[in-house]
Amino acid sequence: MAEQSTQERMIPVRYDERGNPYWDSRMSPPDDSVGVCHIVPDRIVPVIFVPGVMGSNLRSSGEGRRWRMDSVWTALSWIWADAKERKRSLRPETMEVDDGGKVQRKMSVPREELRRRGWGEIAAMSYSAALRWLEENLNDYENCRDGVRVKLMEQALGAELGEATLTEDEVRLSYRYRFPVHACGYNWLDDNARSARRLGERIDQVLTRYRNEGKRCERVILVTHSMGGLVARYCSEVLGYRDKIYGIVHGVMPAIGAAAVYRRMKSGTEGGWAAAQVMGADAAEMTAVLSTAPGPLQLLPTPEYGNGWLRIRSGAQEVSLPRHGDPYSEIYTVRGKWWGLCDEELVNPLNEERDVNRSKAEMDNDWKVFSRIIQAQVKSFHSAISSCYHPHTHAFCGDSDKKKTYGTVSWQQSSDEGKPLDEWIEGTAPHEWGRRRINQLEEDRVVLHPHGNTQARFSISGPDEAGDGTVPRRSGMAPKAHCRSFLRVAVEHEPAYNPEEGKTSLLALHFTVRAIVRIAQRVRETSTMMYDDLR
Repeated sequence: MAEQSTQERMIPVRYDERGNPYWDSRMSPPDDSVGVCHIVPDRIVPVIFVPGVMGSNLRSSGEGRRWRMDSVWTALSWIWADAKERKRSLRPETMEVDDGGKVQRKMSVPREELRRRGWGEIAAMSYSAALRWLEENLNDYENCRDGVRVKLMEQALGAELGEATLTEDEVRLSYRYRFPVHACGYNWLDDNARSARRLGERIDQVLTRYRNEGKRCERVILVTHSMGGLVARYCSEVLGYRDKIYGIVHGVMPAIGAAAVYRRMKSGTEGGWAAAQVMGADAAEMTAVLSTAPGPLQLLPTPEYGNGWLRIRSGAQEVSLPRHGDPYSEIYTVRGKWWGLCDEELVNPLNEERDVNRSKAEMDNDWKVFSRIIQAQVKSFHSAISSCYHPHTHAFCGDSDKKKTYGTVSWQQSSDEGKPLDEWIEGTAPHEWGRRRINQLEEDRVVLHPHGNTQARFSISGPDEAGDGTVPRRSGMAPKAHCRSFLRVAVEHEPAYNPEEGKTSLLALHFTVRAIVRIAQRVRETSTMMYDDLR
């Protein structure tokens, strides 16, 4: 009698509102098939995604506006917000993380569980597709024979470090653990050191949660985007969370800062009209917010960025700053110079005091607050994380000549007035209508010569260095010496992890998964996470 063949009928895993797996199969007429369930491990390696600047949803602790990036439509609500409205609303001391943002539907994991994992804290418009892709491809037990991890056993990614493909043993071990994807939003207006403490608290909460549920869970893996990498580095290396983190994967991190921050504070956000209007269209809108926001200011170039990235030119003459490796005193806190980072008259658009002396006193106080932020929070933060990386760091950066970025920023005099450049550097901006300025908010600056009524116009340069449109190559490449694996890829900054952006972002995601699998091999170091047959 011939042996009857049996067909396998896959029963997909689903998860309840607490994130526990179950299998749902309906009774059917007898046939020659057999239901197959792929067991989901109860040994957990949480993956926590840390977003970039402006990538966390915020709400006012009092009455005020929300910064919620659920979609293009919610983002566009900021188009009509002028400098005064932004000053009132976007204050680090009054904003807090908003966990009520949009969360993915139609996934095997219920929305209640995804919200518990923090998905509602970060911008769905920027990260929703990335979180979903990571969740599905790090927990694809039904695809253990042909999933992304299996394909990475043969797929070359072109990494400059750590390019070896995954081995069968590495992939097999990774499928014996579960990698639930969490997110950790933070108040991106505030000091990144404080945001790092929030990330540390989240790590503790996640580990405690799974242990209380009777699961084995010892450490986490962090995946970061942009400024989130600085938050993670401070958390790991300064706050002492290294031993609770298996490893970190950084994406498009401005490791030593980005000159684009200077450009935006002086002339508004570069790029498309809609993005500029949302983020801040000119110097008035950007300065009103950034002058009291330590987090974004900590993205300014650090001393490691090097000297000479700010250039002022007149004909054949050129002055390059900083000269002595101190951008804090040479650029950032230079007061009253048209080329200095912060225009004192734009710091507080709510200062409508008509008395000249009282108005100046208020302006002086605002300047003291700004200077204190630069010295006490920006400079100290830069120093604290300088060359500090988790020992199991993997990173990718954007590097494309088609996505030019501000490596340097130049002010070019439009016509030679025949006067020394050193004199124009000491010049001032002409005033009209009291405190209001003309031609001082966007790409041009009209400068009044210090010795007479002669004026000159200086225009800001365009982006000049390969990168991802925001982070220049020099800053994106900076982590390489501290990495186990490193990839240069032609991604754009904001959608670097978005699988819907095409091949380059998918390559970055494949690199991320490969790095996570490699990092996960460290479970061998913790006896409670290992299986008896693998010891």
